[in-house]
Amino acid sequence: MKLLHTADWHVGRSLMNVSRQPDIEAAVERILTIAREQRPDLIVHAGDLFDAIRPSTQDMHWAIDRLQELGAIAPTYVVCGNHDSPSLFELFNKLLGPASPVHFIPCALPPSRGGIIELECADRTLARLAPLPFVPAGRMVPDMEDPSSWMTGYADRVDRLIRALEAGLTRGYDPGRHVLLLAAHLFVTGSRFSRSERPITVTDAYASRAENLPAVSYAAYGHIHRPQALPGAGQGRYAGSVVPLDFGERDERKEVVVVEARPGLPAEVEIHPLDAGRPLRRLEGSLEELTRIAPGIGEALCLIVVRSERPTPDLGDRIAELMPEATLLDVFEDCSEQRLASLTEADVAEEGATGFAELFHDYLAESGVRSGSADRILRTFESLITAIENEEPPALAETAS
Repeated sequence: MKLLHTADWHVGRSLMNVSRQPDIEAAVERILTIAREQRPDLIVHAGDLFDAIRPSTQDMHWAIDRLQELGAIAPTYVVCGNHDSPSLFELFNKLLGPASPVHFIPCALPPSRGGIIELECADRTLARLAPLPFVPAGRMVPDMEDPSSWMTGYADRVDRLIRALEAGLTRGYDPGRHVLLLAAHLFVTGSRFSRSERPITVTDAYASRAENLPAVSYAAYGHIHRPQALPGAGQGRYAGSVVPLDFGERDERKEVVVVEARPGLPAEVEIHPLDAGRPLRRLEGSLEELTRIAPGIGEALCLIVVRSERPTPDLGDRIAELMPEATLLDVFEDCSEQRLASLTEADVAEEGATGFAELFHDYLAESGVRSGSADRILRTFESLITAIENEEPPALAETAS
């Protein structure tokens, strides 16, 4: 059987107030072309379909239309990611109906209640898919956890869920016919992340163990944006995001995964690069240096740092003229004349240098105070400065017992 694995579309994403939707649309169109060429038996989207838990109506229309195009090629299963809404996924299922080839998986279910999906493929193999959507740290997974297991560590909770799904996958297993698959949206310890993921969800608080991945022909993972093989000995991959979502991903090669899996044999994994959409570029140099490279920038999304000796009038307009096809996210001038030099100990120790207390006294004398006594405010400030210089706690009348 043949599986197409994608993830992390993040429909509706913006970068510095610039919509990434045109780039995402171009990448998904490429995925559709690959799907039509490869004719898989099963398509798995491993989560984070949307970037926001409450996507816009326009984004929902677009995403459902593209998924239905995939569903016309092969049954398509979308696992709920940490950016997605389980309630919205349930609503999609109701609106599309049970006959739809597109199925949304809002939460994990025990094998006895439909937690294992079986699909007979064109070559008569029987694919068994165990979906495991994102597991929130603060909420139990209904029907698969009880309060006693919920209070254990996050990795232990995930291990219990995987063991339950693995038991369902292997029940009545026929090594001559069955192909076992897992689709999950989780952070596996040892994975290399891009720093564009939500920080808390790629820490130990949300880590699952690589050594406890189930024995499946292929594990289709989402959540980590950098495409990579899963850590450990298990067969599987993070498909990664379909475009570089921010500058932490700008040098990553994006991909969609096509897997050939046969009963009793290792899966064959084929990587198809995704090079659609505008690249991200960070450019630094003098105006002359940027002028030389400008013709090759094209339609990139750019962060520009211009190094100069003195301020350049209308700098943003000049850069825009140099790179008319580019989208300028920000233009920053690093100007020598305006650069602040750090004070050294020798600088502040010069004879006659004005101290902080004297400077504050002059400020109060010029500006006055809105309420209270200026003398008392000055004494409080002086006591704070003295405490800092002596590296001791301040003694303030207001806090004395």
